[in-house]
Amino acid sequence: MIHTKYPLEWFDCLIVQELNPKRGVLQSISIAESEELVTHIKKESRRIQIQIKEEVFSIRKKRQFRLLVRKYHSSFIYLLDCTIENQQHEYFNEPHLRHIGVTITSVLEDLISFVENRFYKYLSLDVRVPITYQIVSKREILSKLDGFKSNTVMSSITENPLQIVMAKLYQKLASEHRNKSTYREIVYRKELLNALAIDTLEVVKSSTYSAADEILICFNFNCQEYSAYLKNRILLQLDHYDTVGDRLAAILLIYKEFGQLYCKPKRMFDPQEPHLKEVLFTWFQHEIRYLEQQIKTKEEAVVVATPQSDTIAIDSNLKMECDLSCDQIALILRAADESRVIKARSMSQVFKSIVPYLSTPFKKELSYQSVRSKSYNAEDRDKAVAIKTLEKMITKINSY
Repeated sequence: MIHTKYPLEWFDCLIVQELNPKRGVLQSISIAESEELVTHIKKESRRIQIQIKEEVFSIRKKRQFRLLVRKYHSSFIYLLDCTIENQQHEYFNEPHLRHIGVTITSVLEDLISFVENRFYKYLSLDVRVPITYQIVSKREILSKLDGFKSNTVMSSITENPLQIVMAKLYQKLASEHRNKSTYREIVYRKELLNALAIDTLEVVKSSTYSAADEILICFNFNCQEYSAYLKNRILLQLDHYDTVGDRLAAILLIYKEFGQLYCKPKRMFDPQEPHLKEVLFTWFQHEIRYLEQQIKTKEEAVVVATPQSDTIAIDSNLKMECDLSCDQIALILRAADESRVIKARSMSQVFKSIVPYLSTPFKKELSYQSVRSKSYNAEDRDKAVAIKTLEKMITKINSY
């Protein structure tokens, strides 16, 4: 459906040209003309609403329907912003001109509400909001932030993340006279503050993450200050453990809890920053890898310092004979540990728990330290035998 005439031509000409203080025609509008103009503005508003309905219901294709609705919506927002900007001039201090400006503002706000209420499913949340909507929303958000500031009944684990939230939101609101917000950003802030107001004083469910943390992670509050705060708090918690093994076990538990926290898709505080969970997942993996490497280094040092005769006495009746060499056993156990098929505090613990109960056709007593050290010097032949043994087991399982 093609329209040869711009449907908002009269409004556009009135706001952008006739009522533009830079054009110098405002002073020529008399009081009588202003009354006629106000009446025509209201009449034009009703005509546009009827035209929108007729156009929308004459379109069959959903894509064209959505495009038309968004065009009207963005045009109304643009004209409203122009109207607000025009009214900043001293000419609009005249009562009859101010009445025109107020009427146009009210009519455009009604037209925006009409489109949003009737066709909200077809609008994009990434469209910038009208300046009047932004002013009202800013006032509402500031009121909620002031309420948080006066709330003193908070634990430190709840207060610290809330302080970060308040600081970042105050910063965002302060910069909005230069950068206008989108609907998505304002909806995000309102829903985040509503969630925090309801849930932050609930009982903490985790020793690491407070109820406030769960909300902020759920809402993907992806600012650098908050991710740095979480990292520092986890590191302080790990400092309570004396051994590297205990630190590794603790951070694995914290990592598991973090992975189980829900995060709403397509939600984010700052579109310019990476996803909060991606940042923390990467950080966790580096920390875990570092601790594992520390454990491995210490264990290798113990292997060098320990005599090869270091064996644990096990009753021969409890031993099982394995038809593999020490090198081949070492390869399979190392692979089981590193692939997390077998989970223990460390690789050394895996060998210490299993090797003493094994023997080979050529050796009855095996040193777990000796077997473990051989897992790092694998020969191609031993690899081939270990792989063939595992394939033999796979064939057997398939036959069941």
